[in-house]
Amino acid sequence: MEKIAFTDAVSETLLINLYLRSLENKHPEPILKDEFSKDVVNRIEYDFAKFDRSKLSRVGVAIRARFFDDWIVKFTRTHPSAVIVQLGAGLDTRPLRLAPLCPEATFYDLDLPDVIALRDKLVPKAPRNYGLPCSMLETAWMDELAAKHAGEEFVFVLEGVSMFFEKPIFREFFLNLAARFSGLVLVDLLNDFATKMNTRKHDTLKFMKEEVKIKMGIAGADEVEAWDKERIKCLEIGTMMNMYKHRWGLVGRVMSWIKPFREACRMFVFALGKRG
Repeated sequence: MEKIAFTDAVSETLLINLYLRSLENKHPEPILKDEFSKDVVNRIEYDFAKFDRSKLSRVGVAIRARFFDDWIVKFTRTHPSAVIVQLGAGLDTRPLRLAPLCPEATFYDLDLPDVIALRDKLVPKAPRNYGLPCSMLETAWMDELAAKHAGEEFVFVLEGVSMFFEKPIFREFFLNLAARFSGLVLVDLLNDFATKMNTRKHDTLKFMKEEVKIKMGIAGADEVEAWDKERIKCLEIGTMMNMYKHRWGLVGRVMSWIKPFREACRMFVFALGKRG
């Protein structure tokens, strides 16, 4: 088994998503079917059991992954050779889940070099699946992919990533994508209310050795579109707590009645590319 030494609390959060997806796959009617995560979990020496009672996060992680998966599958029906880039990929198994449904798509998993090295050890490669060991904030990889896949449509997936960046840094990153690519950005964004949350009371983040800092809140799609009105357009907003209501339990249902809680984390689909 692989024993992992993390240099910071944010890196450790990659195990949360992995484990919660593996738990969801055991449900008799899973929101997300992901039989691959269990195999990866079984290769890692880590105290995963501490997340067993994190019900709200488990449901949220499954809904978010399913929402993004469904959008990718839908997009590749009209753009079968699309390039799917997971940013901050961690140990996500999306290429394995979607390769049979998107056989002509190309998948890239981008993360810091130590994470990609770990990923290469633990996560089997799907067909047409490649690693990019670098920071998503760099532009060299963007220029490389734009040249290598000239004329193709791209889908960029940021799952559980955006909230760890300061807004000016994230804005610059988003504008760099918009200037180079045509396609979609799938991203979950917290509202300003959620950024004030004490992560030591969060049902999974409270277990991290160091406090996890939430750095960015976004008021809504209009704020992101205003960064470049010619090249960024919101196509859909998915509100987690309005989905699969039967799975949230009493606490989740009560929270869904209160707008700041209901909209604390939403999934956004943005189109990239100059209009007209």
